[in-house]
Amino acid sequence: VPMHKIPNVPLGKVQQRHVVRIFFPRLYSADGAAMVSQENLALVYDRCLRPTLAEVLPEFADRAPTSYAAAYMQAKTRAGGLAFNTLDVPWNRLEEVATVLLAKLQEQEPAFRDAYFVHELRGTKGGTIHDGEKDWERQMAFEDMFEHVDVDNLNPQEWLVDVALTIGVEGHVVTWRKSCHRDLLRHLMPRACPQKVAALTKNKRKFHFDRTLQIKELAGFRATTANFKDNDEITYVQAYCTEKNASYQLHPGVFRRRQPKELLQKKTEQKIVDDLDVMSQVFYECAGEGNVEGRDGCARLEIRIPLDKARDSLVTLPRDMVERCVVAISRRVWW
Repeated sequence: VPMHKIPNVPLGKVQQRHVVRIFFPRLYSADGAAMVSQENLALVYDRCLRPTLAEVLPEFADRAPTSYAAAYMQAKTRAGGLAFNTLDVPWNRLEEVATVLLAKLQEQEPAFRDAYFVHELRGTKGGTIHDGEKDWERQMAFEDMFEHVDVDNLNPQEWLVDVALTIGVEGHVVTWRKSCHRDLLRHLMPRACPQKVAALTKNKRKFHFDRTLQIKELAGFRATTANFKDNDEITYVQAYCTEKNASYQLHPGVFRRRQPKELLQKKTEQKIVDDLDVMSQVFYECAGEGNVEGRDGCARLEIRIPLDKARDSLVTLPRDMVERCVVAISRRVWW
């Protein structure tokens, strides 16, 4: 069962990007959503979490809400959203809090048994930039990435890590040639049969083109290789251009996908025209026009591999392959 389908709730945070979640596998239903009901959340807090805090951290007695209902009421904003308060748990009490909480969950409800914690680290992409050709830099990057994890207690074959290589030229946007996708895959998986690599690139379920500017020869790709024979333990490959960062938005902003009906209504039609002006200004600045320096784009190659291979994979690409597989276009021409 994929983890995201198991009912879970965020329990705490470590700094800004590290979320601790608690999973309830016995609440899983193949037909249901991966959510914990309000009733169960109330039981978790009222019968398990708050008593745990009272037992392990009695000094929190004046800070923890008296009940789940009280905490929910306190967190609710005028707009109907939720804004949470926090309780900082000292690091030397965390293990005891976790142990007592799991024990109380085990005793409280059959549905809460076998609960476990998951540590989710987000926003770490690009957080360990290094020169792949230098052993000591790769080692330092590896240690930085796993500074919160006891690597010695992990089974490296059960952990997958994304390793990436970025190719850039100052003042240019560098992107991939479609005609070289097979060359890249054969280089990454040298033991694979060339005919099977060719077949993979034609499999629409496992291989997807990401075309650039509707130009046939310029395209990245995404390939699922988990079940591919002789994949050198690579389970996923992605090649793309970072120029998309200029228009990438987590929220539905001006660069969102438009619906045809928006062109048929006066109000939305004018909004599209206004948004086009905004987008044009973004691209104008990316080109280096006006009083800004401009924005480059890089060709990026990513592979997903077991943890024990992370330090020695995708260290570099042969120069002749780079010259064949990428094209560098002046950023002013590109934008």
